[in-house]
Amino acid sequence: MSAAARNLVYAQIAFFGFLLLCVAITDAGLAHNHGFSFYGSHPSTLVPYALGFVTCSWLLARAATQLDREGGESKTRFALGLRVVVLLLLFDLLTPDTVNSAFYDAHIAASVLLFLFEAAFGLWIVARVVPGGAAALGYGLQILGGVVAGLSELQWIGLLSEGILVFQLAFGVLLVAATGELGERRELSSALPN
Repeated sequence: MSAAARNLVYAQIAFFGFLLLCVAITDAGLAHNHGFSFYGSHPSTLVPYALGFVTCSWLLARAATQLDREGGESKTRFALGLRVVVLLLLFDLLTPDTVNSAFYDAHIAASVLLFLFEAAFGLWIVARVVPGGAAALGYGLQILGGVVAGLSELQWIGLLSEGILVFQLAFGVLLVAATGELGERRELSSALPN
């Protein structure tokens, strides 16, 4: 496993590990269609929630740097995508939705931008980096989770946290699979005779 892939795995472990800690502190964020953002504005979970976002962002940025060092057009584009995810994660974190209406609107905008970009990035991964049935299934799960989260945000159903969880888990798996595929391409191209 490449260093970039390891950092992406660690990023997922950090994000979901700190999120599990938040749920262990209080599961109120899972009730009443709150979503994960509840933990960013609840005093007892603010620190682990922020640590999850910051640690995940730092590891994603490290993976992007490692991919840039390896070179190649696909890796450079993938690294750029990771950096955009980092910026959107931090934008989401730094706009708690309970401060005032401007912060609420900014938080909704950050969340929508994050989800839309991750959906587009996931599609690019499936189309250009990891084509095949398993990746398409992963992307389908990502989109299904996004639809459930979107319908919940509109208050049509009450599964916001569950939708976000499926969306983010599927996206994380696609990221790791993509770095594995990009690493194999490097190994194959370096093994070919000149």
